[in-house]
Amino acid sequence: MHLIQYATEADGPALAKVNVQSFQSRLLLGAVWPESDQNTIQEFKIHVGMRHLANPNMHVVKIHNDSGELVTYSRWQFPASLGESHVTLSDEAALILKNIDAYTPRPMNETVYKAFKQLLAEARERHTRPDDILLDLLATLPEYQGQGYGSAILKWGIEKADATKSRIFLEATPAGVPLYLKYGWRHLEEVTMDLAQYGGTGVESYYMMMRDPVL
Repeated sequence: MHLIQYATEADGPALAKVNVQSFQSRLLLGAVWPESDQNTIQEFKIHVGMRHLANPNMHVVKIHNDSGELVTYSRWQFPASLGESHVTLSDEAALILKNIDAYTPRPMNETVYKAFKQLLAEARERHTRPDDILLDLLATLPEYQGQGYGSAILKWGIEKADATKSRIFLEATPAGVPLYLKYGWRHLEEVTMDLAQYGGTGVESYYMMMRDPVL
């Protein structure tokens, strides 16, 4: 059985590693930061991760393997009525959060980044209600995918959603769709982003999905 725990500030580097390596094949990272290597982006993700931990409505949970390595994590945004996440951050982290833009890798294609954020924000607006749970992210290190870690975290969130009669909305990459379908999500809409419009190449697709509670 996989032990699911809440992430802390000390997990920042490991969370960033999982985040970047899980999505390294996606075109978006290279389009936003065309001259940054993986280590640079991971360092930035450490700082951004502090913002998620500081958000009382964002529940960041993790799983370590038997060797103690953090191999998967997820971010669940719960309505305040379902309880808050309380993570204490250091003074150093609080200072970083006050000026997070100073840690952003440069050069950065801000047009691509803003278009991506707007694309998903508009989709969420079309499909969600204030009382929905949002699965903001689920990521597993590539070498541990298919071993049940992602399923364990999904079951953790599903149990809470069913107990409170809540729906769960998410934006899936094509690779994640089969797993979500297996656990009861249904397809709502596919949205695409043509990177050629922003000087890049290729098209990124995202699938809006919803899971209704099992009563």
